[in-house]
Amino acid sequence: MAVKNAWTRPAGTDGYIPVNVLWQRMAALYGAEWRAMFADEAAKLAWQEEAAAMLYGRGVSFNMIKQALEVLRNRVKSGDKPPSVTELVELAMPSIDAESSFAEAKKQSALVQHGRAEWSDPAVYWAAVDFGFSRLTTAQFRGRDKADWVRALARRLSGQCPGIPVAEPVPEYQRGDVAVARASLANLAEMLGKKVGSKAVMR
Repeated sequence: MAVKNAWTRPAGTDGYIPVNVLWQRMAALYGAEWRAMFADEAAKLAWQEEAAAMLYGRGVSFNMIKQALEVLRNRVKSGDKPPSVTELVELAMPSIDAESSFAEAKKQSALVQHGRAEWSDPAVYWAAVDFGFSRLTTAQFRGRDKADWVRALARRLSGQCPGIPVAEPVPEYQRGDVAVARASLANLAEMLGKKVGSKAVMR
């Protein structure tokens, strides 16, 4: 199945190809200096293919590129040279490291059900929610897991994230404490999406 790369597919009512628009934006920023980097149409297409593949692979959204272009506009005034594809992508990437945040999410996801998870940033928490707590328990930072995590984190960092929900402490069950046992079961049932019957027999 072919990969559906949003950077190479028509977007909006005008049907523009995003990576083509990006090339044009770069040309508008750097003018003749930018166009001189491409000997012919084949060189231009090669740049667009490389850019589209790298932008998709790193989970870079349109909004993230818009922010990067704003940074480049300021740099042009200082006489900076046009960036390479790699430099452009790095400029668009979020400041939170994807690999370390993945390790955090993997560790904290195991603590969520116990009410003991601690998150460094709302974006990391919500990226973990989008990725799936259960999936995180077996996921590795490579292949599809890595790509999906980078995209989930990038989406959350490029938009507004709600705060991290306050975790209610899970009652600590002690043998013979029926009230705490019922509270523990109710909490567990809620997490499983079920309801505990009011006539549960406690032994």
